[in-house]
Amino acid sequence: MLYVTAIGSSAPRKLVAGIEASHPCNQNPSSLPTRFPFKLKLFLLSQTKFTNLLVEFHSNPLHTLNILPFARLSCSVSALFAWDSWRWAAQFISYQLFFLCLVAQAHDYPSPSVRYPCEDVNMYYANVAQFKGELLKRKLNSIVAAHHSLSYKEVWDAIKILDAADVDNPEASSAIVEIYSQRIVPKSLAGKPEGWNREHLWPRSYGLRRGPSLTDLHNIHPADTNVNSSRGNKYFGECQVKSPECLKPASKEAASDTESDKEKWAPPKHVRGDIARAVMYMAVSYGFQLSDSPNKGNNEMGLLSTLLKWNKGDPPSREEKLRNDRICKFYQHNRNPFIDHPEYAQLIWKQISPIRESSKFLKGKQ
Repeated sequence: MLYVTAIGSSAPRKLVAGIEASHPCNQNPSSLPTRFPFKLKLFLLSQTKFTNLLVEFHSNPLHTLNILPFARLSCSVSALFAWDSWRWAAQFISYQLFFLCLVAQAHDYPSPSVRYPCEDVNMYYANVAQFKGELLKRKLNSIVAAHHSLSYKEVWDAIKILDAADVDNPEASSAIVEIYSQRIVPKSLAGKPEGWNREHLWPRSYGLRRGPSLTDLHNIHPADTNVNSSRGNKYFGECQVKSPECLKPASKEAASDTESDKEKWAPPKHVRGDIARAVMYMAVSYGFQLSDSPNKGNNEMGLLSTLLKWNKGDPPSREEKLRNDRICKFYQHNRNPFIDHPEYAQLIWKQISPIRESSKFLKGKQ
């Protein structure tokens, strides 16, 4: 399905475009050439003067085909109908719907350099530098909290791209990387008992309800079904290796450098920073708390001191940065500040408290 976003004086709107049957656009989007001309018929239920048309594949969110300046479109009024939606039985006049048929000869024009504010990283954090502690946390909340929210079903498709085994060609990749086992498994095993499911790094039982917090892509990664169950809702932390309760690895299917006990769970070492930054993002975005004595009833996660250590010891990788960029550009249109600026973690939590946050932080949408 080809969709069109019309950008004008009103808010952008997404409209279904009809494609002429004889044209190559009827083919599977993945088989289309990089550059091609096509005839596009678009029906608008509006008299709004649109300045641009953004043509993109709905099934292929990473491919933005073109931006068409409105001046390049050849437009004509196709039909004018009289219709009274309020007095159906009485008359068919008084309320008019204008069907404007636009016939465009489209080409592969380059996309604009910036479509969403989060794509300009410098401007995104332009007014943050002077803040620390609780004030910095509040400021970041005001930046990242208002974002596009996905449905729970849409999350499946998104993480198949965001966590694809081939990070440079995620759509062509047939596999994903599981966060806790680090195994490469087929995308086709999504949701199956022998496959993988959606793991919430900040557990659902720690305050995630219906709404943006439940489907936030910064918090969701694919995980082996059994390993996901093994972790459950344990908070993150390292267990005492000499303790008889400390398991290494954390479960049979988990990576060899994972560990857990009755309360804590430690992921593979080379993604510990990734997970710490995701958990910190959730605390900032939704008004949750981080603590060294976490309490599920207070929506507190931890261990704060361990997360700070992981954030410092495992800096953002290229893969983590790409994931953040793609969430910004193609899905939620916001960023994880701790990937772009890992130093924010110390500026916030070392200023608030190394052990427990203030409970006065503004509660966000859940």
